[in-house]
Amino acid sequence: MSSPTAQSAKPVPTEPRHAWPMRLWLAMPDWVFRLAGASFFFSYVVLRAEKYWLHGFWQQGPFYNFANGDSVHMPWVPLLIDLTFVLIALSFCFRLPPRRRTDNGWIVSYTLLTAYAPLLPLWLLPLLGLVSEDTQNAYGQFLYRNPLTWNEVAIGATLLTIGNAIVLWGYAALNRSFSIIPEPRRLKTTGPYRFVRHPVYFGQFFSLAGFWLFFAQLHVVWIVFYCVCVAMQLYRSKLEDRILADAFGDECREWQKRTFWFV
Repeated sequence: MSSPTAQSAKPVPTEPRHAWPMRLWLAMPDWVFRLAGASFFFSYVVLRAEKYWLHGFWQQGPFYNFANGDSVHMPWVPLLIDLTFVLIALSFCFRLPPRRRTDNGWIVSYTLLTAYAPLLPLWLLPLLGLVSEDTQNAYGQFLYRNPLTWNEVAIGATLLTIGNAIVLWGYAALNRSFSIIPEPRRLKTTGPYRFVRHPVYFGQFFSLAGFWLFFAQLHVVWIVFYCVCVAMQLYRSKLEDRILADAFGDECREWQKRTFWFV
């Protein structure tokens, strides 16, 4: 017969053993990520700021020259993007430490991929220039729509402006709760978060549509690419909803019920 002590003994739960990349990720203190993020985005802003005093504000793109000699410039579009990167850099400097680190390697990898996927075809253009100028030009013709009509420019520019403005508002409200990887810091329910659970992604849907559906070639490749980017962001938002609900409980679930999202 076993003793009462032996009967009541329970196995001690053990921490899951992660692969070495995830162990390295979890071992890094938060200040390392803040320093890396702030350095990257501040450097990017400084490099982009040079164009303003070299060429002037009103000559900034995106722009398009029409066959009849008319041209249109949209300097507010890159300005909104640059201000967004300034906010991201500042958020890395002052953001709160996470309540809980994300220890799922797949979520970390998927989030990073989703964050930068919409830009990959654009980054490919200068890389192809290292291969050959002909390859770069051929890809550029496949990527960019030419010629454009005034209607296409007007609709595309409007979507870019609305989308980037919403993204900027979202990051301004997020502030010290900002994180690329889904990690709970502080539940945001003010600003655009009173109405939409993911205003940054919501704005990106507009801005991505403005470019990939009106400035890129009207080709099935870019249409499908846009749809895939939207689907990836929607799934990313569900992962974040789940992590926030686990961290903030009923407060988060009540907020999720009274705000809009697609899924």
